[in-house]
Amino acid sequence: MALNLFNLLSFANEIGLLALLSIIPLIIIYLLRPRPLKIKIPSLMFLMDIEKKKRLNVFRKFLKDPLFLIQLLVLTIAALTIAAPFILANEEAGGGHTVLVLDASASMQADGRFEKAVAEANKFLSSKNTVILAENVPVMVMKEAPSGSAADALTKLKAKATTADLSSAILLGRRILPEGGRIAVFSDFASWSGEDPAVAKQQAQGGGISVEFVSVTGRTDNIGIVNGWFEGRDYKIIVKNFNKDTQGVRIDVTTDGENVISSTLNIRGESSEYFAISDLRPGTTKISISSNDALAVDNNAYVIIPKSIERNILYITDNARSPLLVALKLIPFTSVNTAETKNIPSFSGIVFVSSPLPRDAITRLSDYVRGGGNAVIIASPGIENVELLPVELGAISNRTSLNVVRASRITEGISIERTDVKNHFKASEKKGAFTLVEGGDRSVMLAYWKYGRGTVIYSGLADPQGGNIYDPLNEMVWNDLHTLPNYPLFWKQMLEFISGSVDVTEYNARTGQYIKLPATQTIKTPADTVTTDTLLLDEVGVYDLPGKDVAVNLYDEKESNLAGVGISQVQQTETKEVQYNVQTIRAPKYLDIYFIMAVIFLVILELYYLHWRGEL
Repeated sequence: MALNLFNLLSFANEIGLLALLSIIPLIIIYLLRPRPLKIKIPSLMFLMDIEKKKRLNVFRKFLKDPLFLIQLLVLTIAALTIAAPFILANEEAGGGHTVLVLDASASMQADGRFEKAVAEANKFLSSKNTVILAENVPVMVMKEAPSGSAADALTKLKAKATTADLSSAILLGRRILPEGGRIAVFSDFASWSGEDPAVAKQQAQGGGISVEFVSVTGRTDNIGIVNGWFEGRDYKIIVKNFNKDTQGVRIDVTTDGENVISSTLNIRGESSEYFAISDLRPGTTKISISSNDALAVDNNAYVIIPKSIERNILYITDNARSPLLVALKLIPFTSVNTAETKNIPSFSGIVFVSSPLPRDAITRLSDYVRGGGNAVIIASPGIENVELLPVELGAISNRTSLNVVRASRITEGISIERTDVKNHFKASEKKGAFTLVEGGDRSVMLAYWKYGRGTVIYSGLADPQGGNIYDPLNEMVWNDLHTLPNYPLFWKQMLEFISGSVDVTEYNARTGQYIKLPATQTIKTPADTVTTDTLLLDEVGVYDLPGKDVAVNLYDEKESNLAGVGISQVQQTETKEVQYNVQTIRAPKYLDIYFIMAVIFLVILELYYLHWRGEL
């Protein structure tokens, strides 16, 4: 057997065999070194005979010296190691490395498709396996794992609720594999994001990588919620019937566990219907459709409106036909209570004033703002100079132009410079106030300041009064701001400026988005918990993030369409035809690591022998 191994042994660095010449000095040293001879004799008469036998057996005893044999083996094996010994052995092509790409998109949740893909993937396991989940970005589950570990990991995987970028997953596998490696892609090929996976397959094959597409199938019947968006306080969804026949669909809407709407839609085959949820209140809302179809993940949608978005306004005015009142009521999630100056209730919320106040009301309002309340004071005939205002009011002046002197959220996108101002107060800025808009005569037209713990905004653009507020000859109309298309937006942005902006879209997202966290944190997802600093939203439901909840929905018509666009049959293999044959090649198997281990063992043995002999 040893002879057969020697016949198979080859050397990648044959010049290294010259190191075997180091054996010659070792032999010379042992020949020249005097050795004490220990013998037992009954008398001196045998001395000459023993000396004669010593000369005859010198080489035999020389070879029987254990220390010499150990050192001879060390030099021989070390010399062979330098020559890089190897034998030719059979091994799997590409180093026996297989990359398994599993489509983890939403459509793979339908009718057990992902479980079928896992079952097929087990047929492709080799000595080394890399598993990649194809979500909207490739997720590497494990790299170069043995078949047992890979099989165990496959059983723990599940499909997500995103699209699948199969092309990027294939190209990632291509970068990992050596030439001759193998990639197996398991998907329903109903849809994908990114480049066409067939193109990625050709690129990988061009680099010497074998790529095989394995298609898994299942039921294709489905009705799903494919889109949703806010319109003011309303929320609208689109429900699509992907089946050929008309279907009746029941819709249930609950907010914080309380049912608010139950309705039924009759949707024609292969068509969509809108459904509007009016005046959606703050809280967590779940929208569900009843459909015994193949895909459940698109049968539910979630909407979060934070309770902090609600605003209460107390609007004090004697102008019953105020266009400002109409504009304030148009602002989503805002409730407006009105009061006349002769009957002012206790101040609460954000106070808007567009009529002169009695002296006691001014005192009460000053105390309210100083304690942390907010107020918007709008210029009106008869208004007084009070400590509360961020400006000193002067005489009433005639026409002027408007100029934005400090950019702010209030005037963003308003084109307030187009306002025709016929009358205004000559107002000057108080110390500590900030002017945002001023007239051509340097009169302050829009300013704010901190008053105590609260904030006060002054607007020199008086609310129009009188009969016809659109009559250019009406002397009670001091400006035409109310005629501009962005008039409601102006007051909405002022309200957000003074109370803090809460963007409802920050609480609602779609699958496939990322959220960057300030630090590594443990997050409760709809189905599990994850610890990360970059959160991928790949499940439908509510995520419990620090400080807020986020509702996440699929809203992807391509994923809900289980029939999909498909892929050319030339490019894929049906699951029933899959037979994975391991390809073997003759490749060098280097033995230098084993030789090095042998040298180390012999050196340790030599040291032990010298210690036993008392020489160390």
